[in-house]
Amino acid sequence: MTVDPLTTDEAQVSPEDLNEEDKVMLVFSYLWVLAIVPFMVTRREYVRWHAKQGLILCGVACLVFLGVIFVGAVLATISRVFAWLFAFGLINLVLLYLAIAIVCVIKAMRGERWAIPFLGDLVEKI
Repeated sequence: MTVDPLTTDEAQVSPEDLNEEDKVMLVFSYLWVLAIVPFMVTRREYVRWHAKQGLILCGVACLVFLGVIFVGAVLATISRVFAWLFAFGLINLVLLYLAIAIVCVIKAMRGERWAIPFLGDLVEKI
């Protein structure tokens, strides 16, 4: 009887268990839409979990960015101050996304499954 690698439960993986391909795929998991690559290519459940979380993070970030851009564009017609405020807010959102992605990559390389607050529960449902 063979065990499918997709259904194997890997609660925690040690960094020594990760080969070079896994490490590259873990980095791709948190690089915007490049998270599709490890989701489609790899058969290792640990890497797929991080790819799913990366896809969810990317989707939520895109929606938030588009919402801020839309609201900022509408309010920028009222006053130039609103345009500067929303530009500042958008820069902060980009930096927040980068910080979360970097933390996720570091945790993934250490063999941890760190679920992003408010988004991590969605990973298990996909």
